[in-house]
Amino acid sequence: MTPIRTTMVGSWPIPFGQRLKLKEYYADLVTDEEAYSVLQAAARIAMDEQIACGVDQFMGGETFAPDFFHHTPPRLAGLETLQRRDTSKGHEGVGRYRVVGNLSAPRGTGHSLAFQREKTIEPRLSKVAIPSPLTIAGGFLNDSEIEHISDMSEIITDEIVSMSQSGAEEIQLDAPSEAVAMISGTRSVDDLIPLIADPFSGIDTKDVGRKIIRTVHFCLGDISRKTATEDQNLRNLIPLVQALEGKIDRVHFECSYAGQWAEREVLGDIPDSIEVIAGIADVKNTAPSATVEDLSEKISLLLKVIPADRLLVSTSCGCGRVPHDEAIRLVRNLVKAASQH
Repeated sequence: MTPIRTTMVGSWPIPFGQRLKLKEYYADLVTDEEAYSVLQAAARIAMDEQIACGVDQFMGGETFAPDFFHHTPPRLAGLETLQRRDTSKGHEGVGRYRVVGNLSAPRGTGHSLAFQREKTIEPRLSKVAIPSPLTIAGGFLNDSEIEHISDMSEIITDEIVSMSQSGAEEIQLDAPSEAVAMISGTRSVDDLIPLIADPFSGIDTKDVGRKIIRTVHFCLGDISRKTATEDQNLRNLIPLVQALEGKIDRVHFECSYAGQWAEREVLGDIPDSIEVIAGIADVKNTAPSATVEDLSEKISLLLKVIPADRLLVSTSCGCGRVPHDEAIRLVRNLVKAASQH
């Protein structure tokens, strides 16, 4: 019997004992170098907690970026800040920026630097995530996006190349903006293919001497544990995944909303060359359906659609906005449920 693999999405709750020191870093009051030891200590705790939960594949926890991609625009050159990010205001507090020149990342986006810090203390770390160009550019208030999306794609490509050269074996592109665009019908498949495929184009498997798994996470957004759209389905995403055959190796769907779960049969239309990560453990509403029994039943139903050797299970999105105890309980239950198959 093929075991059902468990994996993580990216973020993990900020370790309580490190929060005061990390706040200075989040406020850009200390540099990457000055915060190195506290960032490393926070990641060590995050990784140890995931490992203790028993997952097959843990991640660094994104403790350097507690608010998903929102730490990235302030690191970029070529932007004017119109509204600073205010986490206390949820969707209304999203940062707003104007592109005033060519975009570049003199300090990087922070993702590759974090992976290097974390890999130094945990050699088993293999998976890393980074937001898509369109997602990071969601707060840019410019009429024409062609030039700045091209710049963002180059920035993300450089980060991915750096991560691959630093030992990453799986690189996940977090693409909520692309997912929402497909589900709402505001963009076409042809529009979105290059925004997903191009950032992976710099990976040279001959150069790094190993295959690197290219993963895309299609979530519907998560600000204050709320989705970015009320349209929640899987069927609209399938044509995009089919068009990405040969360009990605794994796709992660949330599978946690009622509308998505009702359409799980469409996962059978995904090309055989692409593995499916099903985010059945809901991080936005953990109370009613996070028991081992419920998660195990969902895995059984998924196995009727996807063969075990192509199926992984995970939380629906990152756990970074979930209370600490809830995150640990949720992941432990997921691991126990997977072990029953």
